[in-house]
Amino acid sequence: MTKIHTEEEWQKALDLHKEGMMPRAIARIVGISEREVKHRCRMYDLTGKFQTKPRMGHPVDFKIKRAAVDAVVKKSLSCVLACAEYDISRSSLKDWLDKFRQGGYENLRDKKPGGSFPRMPKKKNIRAEAGELERLREENEYLKAEVAYLKKLKALDQEESAETFGIGPKSSMN
Repeated sequence: MTKIHTEEEWQKALDLHKEGMMPRAIARIVGISEREVKHRCRMYDLTGKFQTKPRMGHPVDFKIKRAAVDAVVKKSLSCVLACAEYDISRSSLKDWLDKFRQGGYENLRDKKPGGSFPRMPKKKNIRAEAGELERLREENEYLKAEVAYLKKLKALDQEESAETFGIGPKSSMN
């Protein structure tokens, strides 16, 4: 997992870069990966902007996606410059370029509303459902036994009533 560095650390890295220090030395002094230092220093050299805040994922409008793709495809702008100009990540731009090459601008549109993918239920939920199923089976057995008992009770009551009032066949016990 990558560490999120503070603005002060990035500001120190920029100051060292302005003094002419190499990215490897900056990375060692500040404690930031050399790859990140190289990338941000290169962006600063090309654009004059140095990003000190971490970039958080946020939804990007279709117009920005289209403009960034056009800048690379039609204007032959480098990916690095396009990312700096539109304040987007390299991975996002590469994804958009792949989608554009596969299906044009329509592929850049969001196919579904935002939100996360549905997730599989957790195992303990499955166990809880299995426990619920077992409980329902036991309840079903209990209710079947209760119905059978009540049917017998009703039959005995009818038989007793019939004997009392002389209705129906006589019991064989007499």
